[in-house]
Amino acid sequence: MLQDMISKEDVLAAAEQLKELLPYNEENVQLIKKALILYRQDSVYRLQAAAPTEVSAYVQDVVPVRVTLNLFLIVKSGCSCPSDTICRHVLAAFLYVYALFERVGSFTEHWLEREKLEESKELVRRQFQEKVLPNEETLSSWLAFFDSEYSLWEARTPAGSQTMQGLYYGYLSALKKHAPKKPELKSLYQIHSALAVWLHMFRLMESGKLDAEKDFYSMNPYVEQLMDTIYTSIDRLKTYALSFSLDPFLDQTPPVLRKLLFKEDYFQYERLRVFGEIWSALLNRPKWVAREQEILAKEAGRRFSPEVRFGRLHLAFLQKDDETVFAEITRFPPDALPYTFQWLSELGAKKDWKRLKTWYGHIEPLAVSYTRLDKPFKEMRDCIGELFVMLSDYAKHSHDDSLFERFASGCLPYSFTEYSQYLYEKRRYAEWVEIHSLVGFSVWEIEKDILKEIAANDPEALIPSYHRAAAFFIDQKNRNAYKEAARHLKKLRTLYKKAKKQQVWERYINQLSGSYKRLRALQEELQKGKLIDGES
Repeated sequence: MLQDMISKEDVLAAAEQLKELLPYNEENVQLIKKALILYRQDSVYRLQAAAPTEVSAYVQDVVPVRVTLNLFLIVKSGCSCPSDTICRHVLAAFLYVYALFERVGSFTEHWLEREKLEESKELVRRQFQEKVLPNEETLSSWLAFFDSEYSLWEARTPAGSQTMQGLYYGYLSALKKHAPKKPELKSLYQIHSALAVWLHMFRLMESGKLDAEKDFYSMNPYVEQLMDTIYTSIDRLKTYALSFSLDPFLDQTPPVLRKLLFKEDYFQYERLRVFGEIWSALLNRPKWVAREQEILAKEAGRRFSPEVRFGRLHLAFLQKDDETVFAEITRFPPDALPYTFQWLSELGAKKDWKRLKTWYGHIEPLAVSYTRLDKPFKEMRDCIGELFVMLSDYAKHSHDDSLFERFASGCLPYSFTEYSQYLYEKRRYAEWVEIHSLVGFSVWEIEKDILKEIAANDPEALIPSYHRAAAFFIDQKNRNAYKEAARHLKKLRTLYKKAKKQQVWERYINQLSGSYKRLRALQEELQKGKLIDGES
């Protein structure tokens, strides 16, 4: 059933998006009325869930049209009719889906009361009249505006709808409308508006309107989008030679960033990455860094906090006080490895290969310990894969093959892809074959072209693999398996011949035949393959 494949939370969140996309006016009133007519006339049919947040349907109008509903981002829904906006067919299909979980009237009645909501919104606006619009000359006016708009959003949004989706599509949308027009200021404004949404997300969690445990995975996509907004805005700012006019804004940014840093538990990794990225890219002035170090040192004296600890280490990194960071890294638990990637990435971007060599020397024990953790393979592989992207770039430019190989061998099996490629490029075929065997690859699973190349250059490297393959098939003890064993033994004979070790081959095949002389089917397959003669 359709309601078993999609969640009520996604449908209700999509309803909130529609309420934001369709402001109360006569045109939208008529649009919803037409959609209701289509829905009530049973014009919506053949609904299917293509994904947990995607539904397809057909709507019979003057001609039938096909609708695709995107519940995650309702504005990306589509219809085969000529309309390039939310049309009556999309709304009719949505009402059908909505009715599976809630009474349709609860959606339309709430929407049709929009005019009253607008009036109450205006009343709340008057209460915050001095904060209605931001003055783009100061950061403090932006922050006051953000708080004012949050109060407005909170006042006009029912408690049950104060979700992360509502915050993102309602509150953040209101902030975006008042972004400054100057490119530099606009990018900085977008960073601060994203931080404001993130901080208010924690405010909803602390007030009990969001359940941190239950809603964590539904909040995660929005946190990622906020991070993407921040990173994109930083990249834009990097294209400018930051003018002195931005200094007052940047000088007042650390307290805002510190609020996010001081939050605990949830989205820790993401918060620390954003803290580090903004400090490295925009705030890395000796005076500001030293001032923040003093503030965080006082905070560390009052309480233990992993976030404060990381913040202090990142500022030490910016001051090139690596010894302080290394002393702490030796006490890091293995699962803290991903938290070091930001530092490795920054050094790699600056092409500071000398400093990076020392860093990798201190990271190596942590990386090896990480691979011994009991975590899902994909999670481990993703982390080690990210590490080797940076490590490969370092090895390529510094020609430090020995360090790369130490990491590669120490992080197996999660570094299998990088290590096997390294050994293959170095034409160390015997070791290449061996690590394939180590992680469970059989010789018949390796590409034929690669086997041919290894056989031509180092036939002995493949001999152990074909021995194992032949033994595997013989142990199956059936005719088809014996045929496969004979096929692999033929290739093994060729490899011994290329390696000029025919006598070793003869001893081996005679011993094999003698050991299994009671297996008549095997003996027949060996004879058919001319591996032994009839008298052996």
